[in-house]
Amino acid sequence: MNTVIKPISPFQNIKVISFDLDDTLWSGTDVIIHAEKTMTSWMVINTPKISQSLSNEELRSRKIQFIKSNPKLRYKISQARIQFLTDLFSEFNYPQPKELAKECFQVFYDARQKVTLFENVIDVLTELNKKFTLIAITNGNANVQAVGLEEYFDFCLNSEDFDFPKPHGDIFQAALAKAGISADQCLHVGDHPEHDMLGAKEVGIKTCWLEDGRHPWQHDFKADITITHVRELLPLLTPQ
Repeated sequence: MNTVIKPISPFQNIKVISFDLDDTLWSGTDVIIHAEKTMTSWMVINTPKISQSLSNEELRSRKIQFIKSNPKLRYKISQARIQFLTDLFSEFNYPQPKELAKECFQVFYDARQKVTLFENVIDVLTELNKKFTLIAITNGNANVQAVGLEEYFDFCLNSEDFDFPKPHGDIFQAALAKAGISADQCLHVGDHPEHDMLGAKEVGIKTCWLEDGRHPWQHDFKADITITHVRELLPLLTPQ
């Protein structure tokens, strides 16, 4: 009797799948554009002197310059936006500029959580969740509860809570510690070759690059998996 030996999957040891969020599960660009428009519409009504004096492009340029002038806020994107708005409202002599900035930021933040998931994302997360623990690691300020994905993810780590964002290893190491696993038991899925792939690889996490054509691959290593949509994970990780 011949014994059939099944090939050993390089991913059979995986217990946790870590996902980037923006541009992996939804279009981050579309979300931010919508949130910016929502915020500026609020400003037209509530801080009209600014809207009458500065174009959207001028506002954007000012914000970029503000970040350059405040390097300590470079990776604290929420805090940076609030401080920028506080300074802006103060410049235009609006009363209680800090409180007004928080209100304006909340408008932006709420709109930022209104995402349109890529096709089949819920189906994929549902199936993967049957076999793996799912977590999220993001450099943005998306909130898995607010976007409606809380039931699929055990937790989400946001780079704003760390000194440095991805690809710095601290956030990946913290995720491993929180999940209670070793690096070789985790697969990280993300769209960015440096932030996601390089960061994960350098701490020993297996890598899955979602290649969407926006970022060229410039590393001397290959991702363990390359996909163009998260649906392609299912036959690789949950074979029948």
